[in-house]
Amino acid sequence: MNGSPPADGRSVGEPRSARLNVAALRRAVQVRMWGGKGSGLPCDFCRVLVGPADVEYEVEAQLDGATVMLHFHPRCHDSWTGGEEPARALDRA
Repeated sequence: MNGSPPADGRSVGEPRSARLNVAALRRAVQVRMWGGKGSGLPCDFCRVLVGPADVEYEVEAQLDGATVMLHFHPRCHDSWTGGEEPARALDRA
């Protein structure tokens, strides 16, 4: 994690209008990560909004040759990188 998004103003990743399915999320490979206040976007793992009072991990990832931005709660990111399935991790919560 380098601590801040790109300073040169470039856009990283393409905005997504659709949710990633579990199979796509499994194929995504993390490249870089930033942490900060929640953006209000849904977590790509549990699908619950990451509010401004929450910590959010924003992840630049490669998915099928494209760069995408993923948003996670810290615990969801840990579950994703640990290879857990979203439904199984939520059952433990």
